[in-house]
Amino acid sequence: MRRILSWISGLIVLPILAAVVTFSLHNKLPMGLNLWPFGLVIELPIYLALFAAMIVGVVVGGTAAWLGQGRVRSSLRDQAYDGEVARRELKAEREKVVALDRELKTLKATASPAPKSDVVIAHETTASLQRLG
Repeated sequence: MRRILSWISGLIVLPILAAVVTFSLHNKLPMGLNLWPFGLVIELPIYLALFAAMIVGVVVGGTAAWLGQGRVRSSLRDQAYDGEVARRELKAEREKVVALDRELKTLKATASPAPKSDVVIAHETTASLQRLG
């Protein structure tokens, strides 16, 4: 699956890269970039100005998306904490069950047989009398 994705991404990235290189080669002419509030004018090729604008756009968009997902990340942290607490509680309860099973087995092994009830004795007596006669 990873190979397929790498081939597909390569097939998509290569034409984009070719277009970027072609654009850069054909737009080498300098342009004046006026940074208004600072009173600066910078001479640079057109493609550098456009690439800088794209990079700034990616950074600003990524920052806005990251800030917008703050509540989701907080909720996921809370859920992860609750899950870890539940896992620890479950482990403790399982350990208690194992300990109680061990205790029950030792009690069964050391306990004397319980006395028979009157109904069981009467049934055994009736059964033995029927066999005799």
